[in-house]
Amino acid sequence: MKESDLLQLIQKKLVEQRETENYMFFGNLEQMKRQLDNLMSLDPSYMDQVLQNGHDWADDHISKAKENLDHVYEFFMNELSSEDTLYESEEMGEAKKKKNKLCARGVSAAKAKYDVYPSAYANGYAVQVCKGTMPGVDGKKRCSGSYC
Repeated sequence: MKESDLLQLIQKKLVEQRETENYMFFGNLEQMKRQLDNLMSLDPSYMDQVLQNGHDWADDHISKAKENLDHVYEFFMNELSSEDTLYESEEMGEAKKKKNKLCARGVSAAKAKYDVYPSAYANGYAVQVCKGTMPGVDGKKRCSGSYC
């Protein structure tokens, strides 16, 4: 492939990405996927050796990134389920209709914690309260609603 062909392909891809209002969101997802695929192709024993050699900060960064991705994932899955949409869950291995509505405890806690509701962060927090992994307004962690 010639350099001019490569530049033309990159330009076409950039134009396609900008066709949506949130092209950066999708571009970031694509970049994350590429980077994860590259990391997953590395030898696990090599990576483990590097992490044990004083670079355990990388594990902390991956944990934080996973937590953030979990919030976004839960938000979109909740949006899909509120529209009674079918989607395929890789974790379950089959398409199922999800009916996980936000519980009242989660909504109340999210409204108390965040200035803007609904928002991705607020909905992610509400889901965690409904699951019982975060405390509600009463300060107690307990599973509520359809998440139990």
